[in-house]
Formats: sequence, structure tokens, C-alpha cells
Amino acid sequence: MSSSPLASLRLPARIVLLIFLLTGPLWLACGRKEPPRPPASKVPAKITDLTVQQRGMEFLFTMTYPSATMGGLTLAEIESVEIWEVVRVVSPLMGEDEPVEAEELDAESTEAVGEAAEDPEAAPEEEQAPGLFQLPTDLPDEEQMEDLVKVDPREFRQTAQFRWALRDAELSSAVQGGRLLIRLPIEEVPEPEEVSVFAARTVAGPRLVSPFSNLVKIGPRQPPTAPSSVSVTATAIGVELTWEAAGGDLEHNVYRRDAKVRDYGPPLATVPPETQSFADRSALFDNRYIYTVTAVSSTDPLVESRIVTEREVDYKDRFPPSAPENIVSLAEEARVRLLWEVSPESDVAGYRVFRQVPGEEFHSITPELVIGSELLDRDVASGNTYIYFVTAVDGANNQSEASKTTTAQVP
Repeated sequence: MSSSPLASLRLPARIVLLIFLLTGPLWLACGRKEPPRPPASKVPAKITDLTVQQRGMEFLFTMTYPSATMGGLTLAEIESVEIWEVVRVVSPLMGEDEPVEAEELDAESTEAVGEAAEDPEAAPEEEQAPGLFQLPTDLPDEEQMEDLVKVDPREFRQTAQFRWALRDAELSSAVQGGRLLIRLPIEEVPEPEEVSVFAARTVAGPRLVSPFSNLVKIGPRQPPTAPSSVSVTATAIGVELTWEAAGGDLEHNVYRRDAKVRDYGPPLATVPPETQSFADRSALFDNRYIYTVTAVSSTDPLVESRIVTEREVDYKDRFPPSAPENIVSLAEEARVRLLWEVSPESDVAGYRVFRQVPGEEFHSITPELVIGSELLDRDVASGNTYIYFVTAVDGANNQSEASKTTTAQVP
């Protein structure tokens, strides 16, 4: 039986297997797709602009409303925004024979502080008992105790206590123009003094919790007394405020908000102690504003009086421009040329010209407003004497007082 011509080309099975093992991966690589990438993180991004101040007996926290994930995507929905706190008791540094008792912490907090201390980068600058900060006896009067209290972020993560959370409708109502305002009541000013270290975090769902925000520090203080007799007056160039200070060498913060907005933003101005008035030149017509004034006892951190008096003003343009000046009439053949100086207000829309023939009443000879500062009156008769005055009219149709009159006798 004759063999096939291809039979001599058959390779031993071992050689075929060896070729496959060597070149097979190259065959399989053709058309292979990239390995799947993990989806962008759904964990909310860290809040980085948390601020805190004290107004009356409240802490006010502000931050940008959380809107992005750590992966840079839009944060579709959040469940809550939380405030966490670490408290440091502030005590004068006493002699070696008079040790200061440290505030007791739970076992977990103490262990966490110890772990933070083992890391050279996380160790506090000076040894101190957890929860207690000792001030040097020669501390300058102007030194803020917040500047001296140090809390490592890793220590904060281990020892912080939950204080407050905004959820649902309460969270929605705290949003103002992309900013979030959280109020935390102060039950009483503690003795001895304390410094609270706060951070915020965002919760978007189970296991979807942002890292703690930047840390902010403030020590509760007795707030100053609020100013009284706050009044507002609308003028042509802005809204004038006056008030009576409650005493003491204190600056004052002036606040303004739109009447449709519930809370105030940053102060409109900070006024020195010797001044008890302010002119809001940035007010715009056709807006309804609410103003208030607070007394300031500390600027860093900001500590101010509670809001006692609010004044509302419906700022409408009810203020006519000033009358034109230096009106001149030049009598020419069969016409009278009138010239005047324009009014200085920026909202002047034009001018009206009034004329009187002896024995008659003044009447307007300009059905349309005159743009500019000149008019040529051709409706005159030779030999007659005419008396003129001019008024300015603004965009809200407020008309000025009459200018001085000028007389022309047509030749």
C-alpha cells in the first residue's frame, strides 16, 4: 500500500506541541482587548474650603456644596453633610510641683494618639496630655489660642466625635448659590477655655463617605453686645446706614442680603470703631435689600454679636437728576439757539425744553427728549420775546427741577 506524498511531511507530535507553546501566545494576542479599567470612584471628593466663625451663640460653617466625586465625576446625590469635632482644653502652664490633670479619654482615643505619636511626622511639637493644651505663662495678650493648638489629621481621624449632620430638606435649605451654611448652637461658653477643632465630610451612601475636610479651629467666646438703632436711608447714590455702638473699641460688620435670600454671605464692609455709619454705593435700583450690623470682638477667627436688628429697603429710582445749568439763548434771524450744560448723573436719558410767550403759560416744545445739550427753535416770530427753561429726565422718567430761565428777543 503506497503512502501519501504528504505523509513524509508529518511532524512528530512533540514538535507540533513545542511550536504551539512557543508561538501560540502570539496568535492569541491578535485582537486582544485592553484589560478593563476600574470605574471612576463614586466616593465624594474631600471638602477643602471649610470655614468657621462664631455669631452670637452659634458656630457658622461654610463650604462649597459637595458636587464631585474623587474620580472627578458629578456627584449625583448626597445623603448628608456631617460635622466632627476634637476638643482641646486650654490651661496655663503650671510649675513642675503642680501637675495639670489631663482630661480622660476613652481607650480607643488614647491608643490612637499613641499611634500618631509613633510617626515622627505626626508627632506633636510638644509633649502634652491628650485633650489638654497648656499655654505658656508668658503668652502675649494678642496671641490667639487657636494658633497654638495643634491637631494632626491622623489623630483627628481617630479621636473625632460626631457633632452634627444636615439631611433631606434641612440640607437643601442650607444651600445658597453653590455654598452650604451649617449652624451649630453653642450651649454655653466653657470654663476653662476650650478650642474646638472641626472637620466636615460628605456621605453619599453606604461606604461612600468622603475623607475629612481641612481642619478649622475656634474657641467659643462670650459674644459682644450687638449695636442698636440701626437705620437705613435710600439716596440717589446708594443706601446710607447708621447705628449706635454698644460700647467698647470694636469694629462693626455691615451685612446685606437680597430679600429673597434667607442668610447673609460675607460682610459687605468692616467699619472701624470710630465710625458708626456706612454708605452702600454698590446697591442697584429695583432691588429689595435687607441690612444688619454686628459688633466684632475677634477677626481671626471671626467672633461677632448676634443679629438683633434687620432693616429692609425697597431701592427704587425715585431720585430725579439735577437741573441743567448755564442755559444760554442766542437770538438769530427767525430762530433761537439754546445751549446748556448737561446734568452730571449717568442715568440721564435726555432733556425737555419749555418756552413761554409773554402773556401765556410755559409749555414743552420738545415732544421727544433732546439728546445732547443744544436745541434750535425755529417756531418763533420776528419781534417777539421768548423765555425758556430746561429740565433733565432720567431713565426712570424722573424729571429734574427747572433750570434758570433765559430770555431771547428775535430780531
